[in-house]
Amino acid sequence: MNEFRGDGKKSGGKREQALSNPIRRRIVELFTADEARPLTAAAVTDDLCRSVKVSASQVGYHLTRLRDADLIPTEKAEGRYDR
Repeated sequence: MNEFRGDGKKSGGKREQALSNPIRRRIVELFTADEARPLTAAAVTDDLCRSVKVSASQVGYHLTRLRDADLIPTEKAEGRYDR
Protein backbone atom coordinates (compact mmCIF):
# COMPACT_ATOMS: atom_id res chain seq x y z
CA MET A 1 0.00 0.00 0.00
CA ASN A 2 1.28 3.47 -0.88
CA GLU A 3 1.88 5.99 1.87
CA PHE A 4 0.33 9.42 1.52
CA ARG A 5 1.17 12.76 3.06
CA GLY A 6 -1.37 14.87 4.87
CA ASP A 7 -2.25 16.73 1.66
CA GLY A 8 -3.28 13.50 -0.08
CA LYS A 9 -0.20 13.24 -2.30
CA LYS A 10 1.95 10.14 -2.37
CA SER A 11 5.01 10.47 -0.18
CA GLY A 12 8.36 9.51 -1.59
CA GLY A 13 7.04 9.02 -5.11
CA LYS A 14 9.56 11.31 -6.74
CA ARG A 15 12.41 9.82 -4.72
CA GLU A 16 11.32 6.24 -5.39
CA GLN A 17 11.09 6.98 -9.09
CA ALA A 18 14.52 8.63 -9.08
CA LEU A 19 16.07 5.64 -7.31
CA SER A 20 14.45 3.12 -9.65
CA ASN A 21 17.35 3.55 -12.08
CA PRO A 22 20.62 1.65 -11.36
CA ILE A 23 22.80 4.51 -12.64
CA ARG A 24 21.09 6.94 -10.27
CA ARG A 25 21.57 4.54 -7.36
CA ARG A 26 25.26 4.36 -8.25
CA ILE A 27 25.50 8.16 -8.32
CA VAL A 28 23.96 8.38 -4.84
CA GLU A 29 26.44 5.74 -3.63
CA LEU A 30 29.32 7.80 -5.01
CA PHE A 31 28.11 10.96 -3.27
CA THR A 32 27.67 9.20 0.07
CA ALA A 33 30.56 6.70 0.02
CA ASP A 34 33.45 8.88 1.12
CA GLU A 35 32.60 12.03 3.07
CA ALA A 36 36.24 13.14 2.99
CA ARG A 37 36.34 13.20 -0.82
CA PRO A 38 34.76 16.37 -2.20
CA LEU A 39 32.67 15.17 -5.10
CA THR A 40 31.39 17.29 -7.92
CA ALA A 41 29.28 16.50 -10.93
CA ALA A 42 32.49 16.40 -12.97
CA ALA A 43 34.10 13.81 -10.69
CA VAL A 44 31.00 11.63 -10.73
CA THR A 45 30.78 11.95 -14.51
CA ASP A 46 34.42 10.91 -14.94
CA ASP A 47 33.96 7.91 -12.66
CA LEU A 48 30.79 6.71 -14.33
CA CYS A 49 32.05 7.25 -17.88
CA ARG A 50 34.96 4.95 -17.05
CA SER A 51 33.24 2.32 -14.91
CA VAL A 52 29.71 2.04 -16.29
CA LYS A 53 30.40 3.26 -19.84
CA VAL A 54 27.74 5.97 -19.98
CA SER A 55 28.05 9.31 -21.73
CA ALA A 56 28.49 12.60 -19.94
CA SER A 57 25.07 13.73 -21.16
CA GLN A 58 23.47 10.63 -19.63
CA VAL A 59 25.14 11.34 -16.29
CA GLY A 60 23.95 14.95 -16.46
CA TYR A 61 20.40 13.77 -17.07
CA HIS A 62 20.53 11.42 -14.06
CA LEU A 63 22.10 14.09 -11.83
CA THR A 64 19.23 16.41 -12.69
CA ARG A 65 16.64 13.76 -11.80
CA LEU A 66 18.36 13.15 -8.45
CA ARG A 67 18.60 16.87 -7.74
CA ASP A 68 14.91 17.34 -8.58
CA ALA A 69 14.04 14.56 -6.12
CA ASP A 70 16.18 16.26 -3.43
CA LEU A 71 18.49 13.27 -3.18
CA ILE A 72 21.68 15.24 -3.82
CA PRO A 73 22.41 18.91 -3.11
CA THR A 74 22.00 21.34 -5.99
CA GLU A 75 25.56 22.57 -5.56
CA LYS A 76 26.95 19.07 -6.08
CA ALA A 77 24.66 18.30 -9.02
CA GLU A 78 25.80 21.46 -10.76
CA GLY A 79 29.47 20.94 -9.96
CA ARG A 80 29.88 23.91 -7.62
CA TYR A 81 30.68 21.94 -4.49
CA ASP A 82 34.01 22.55 -2.79
CA ARG A 83 34.97 21.45 0.72
